[in-house]
Order: sequence, then C-alpha cells, then structure tokens
Amino acid sequence: MYIEGSVGFGGKNKKSDVQFVQDLLALLSEQDLRMPEIGVDGVSGPMTIDAVSKFQTFYVKLKKPDGRIDPNGRSEKVLVAKAIEIDKDLIPVLAKKYGLRRESPAKSGAGARSIQYRSSAKRVLSPYSENVVKLAMGFGGILKCDISSTIRTMHDQARIMYDNCASFPAATSVSSLRAARGWGYAAAGRSVEEVYFENKSKARADVISLMEKKIASISKGGVRVSLHCVPEADYKKNNILDIPYSSVEATKRKDFEIALMGMSTEVKNMRYKQPTKAEEYISRLIIEDRCWHLEIPQLNKALPNAKVPSAPVVNYGNRPGLVFRGVVADVWSGEYFGKFLDDWF
Repeated sequence: MYIEGSVGFGGKNKKSDVQFVQDLLALLSEQDLRMPEIGVDGVSGPMTIDAVSKFQTFYVKLKKPDGRIDPNGRSEKVLVAKAIEIDKDLIPVLAKKYGLRRESPAKSGAGARSIQYRSSAKRVLSPYSENVVKLAMGFGGILKCDISSTIRTMHDQARIMYDNCASFPAATSVSSLRAARGWGYAAAGRSVEEVYFENKSKARADVISLMEKKIASISKGGVRVSLHCVPEADYKKNNILDIPYSSVEATKRKDFEIALMGMSTEVKNMRYKQPTKAEEYISRLIIEDRCWHLEIPQLNKALPNAKVPSAPVVNYGNRPGLVFRGVVADVWSGEYFGKFLDDWF
C-alpha cells in the first residue's frame, strides 16, 4: 500500500515509513482511549512497538500481535482504513508529506473479489460464507477463486465416487485404486468403492444406484462417507465447500493458504508454519491433494466488509462501538471505510 518497508519490532523501520505509521497511530489515540499516546519522531522504539501491538489487538483482532506492520499486510490495510474512516482526506496529505505513494492495484492485488461456482457445486453458500472466503482472498491477494463442491446428496456422492473409480480403468480393487490415485477414503468410503468393483461390469446407472444404497445404509449408523454429504438443515448451520488449487493463481496459492490458516480454528495437513491467528471464521480447514476444504459455521460474526448489524451503541473515548453479547466490538462501518474495504477485500 503506502509504506515501503516493515515498521515495528524487527522491521526495516525506514524513517518516513515510521513517521507515517506513527501519525496514523497518534490519530487513533485521539479517538480511542485504549490506544496509548505516541509522538511522531521517526524512531521505532518501545512506545511505537507497544502502540502497534495494541492496535493489532484492538483493531486487527490478532490473538498474538507481533508489533510489526508490513507493507500491504493486513495491519497496514486496517490502519489506513481506520484513518480514512476518521478523516477521508488525511492519507494523501501524509503520503505526500513523507514522500510515499500508494502501490498500484496490479501489484498489490486490489480489486473486486470474484467467486465462481463450477458445474459440480450447488449455489447454496450463504452470503456470510462468501464474504469469509472473500476476506481470505483479500488477505491472500487474489481476485478470483472457484467453488468446486458444496452440499451433496447421497446420489451426488455415489455419482462422484463412481466417476472417480472409473477414471482409473487399470485399478481392479480398492487398494490398487488408492495406489493409482495417491489417496483413499476412510473405511466407510472404501466399502462404497468395493460396491463399484463388485459390480463394475453392470450399467453405470445401476452401479451408481447400488453405491447410493450403500451410502444410505452407512449413514443410518451415523457415519458419513463424505464431509459434504449432510442433511440440508445441518448444512445451513455449517457451510462446507472446496476451493480447487487450480482456480487460484499459482504464485498466490501459498499466501491464500496461509490466510485461510490464520482464519481457521483447526488445520489438517499443514504445509506451512502456522501464521499469527486473527479472528477465526473457519472451524476446520483441510488441505487436501487438490483443494482446500473449508467448514464455515454460520455464526454471522462481524466482517470487515460486512454491513454493521443493528446493535446498542456505547462510547469509549470519542469513538462509538457496538455491543455484541455484552462485549464492545470495533465498528467496521463508515462510507469511506466501506468503500476502501470493498476495493481491497
């Protein structure tokens, strides 16, 4: 965005960058009594690092703030956005004062976020879930991704498993199928695949029907063949989706995956170092062989790019906040702030 190097603990701390950040933190301290007062001297000392850490705690919602603001990182985006909310004309003035300029959209990844549903995915995600995905896209710097799977009926699951088995004609058993494709289902899924191999000489529709009956039989015992194969009522409470790697620009996949990890309570098959956790919107992230599997509980938490729900307003310092379940929360609102986040997220 604006700063050229990182500011704060372990940062490059170029004087103009530090002054820019200090000016914005000083502005916040005038509006919010939780924020410490800070001078603008271009030196990233203990007071500056402490102010950055408190800002990350109160505004960026990091559970473990690192006391550093990185160029085009989540903390810088939120800091600039909050400043715009308070004074829409301040950022260009400060940027000119310190010889800084906004990074071009093509380089920073700014722009509208687009989610495409593939033909295999039912369009049943809630607006909340789509916004959670778009938030991760913003943090990861990507503009587009696909959804390849959402809820599946038992017939859908049987058809998908049939087509998958059939795509490996040399396989003659569940074990050889696993060896050929490099992965396999748990016991419930393997028993459905066994139905395929026992009946593969029959017509496709007949085999799918037999596989569907097996899935139904298994589900009566409280076991799911697939995480996607759930009752509609349950899905409305917990949206499940897959995002294929192929739909995300190769150079951005790592950043996107790390962004998803930072928003997730549970991560399976972790490939990269666990990032600092922010607000958790995703209950489970499974990093699979071809896709990211997400489970998003419909908690309707406040999102940076979401409309502010109606709630009692209280005041701390000179700035209003919302009360959610008895706790004061930051308000992601304001005309200019909203426009800024619509651009970046």
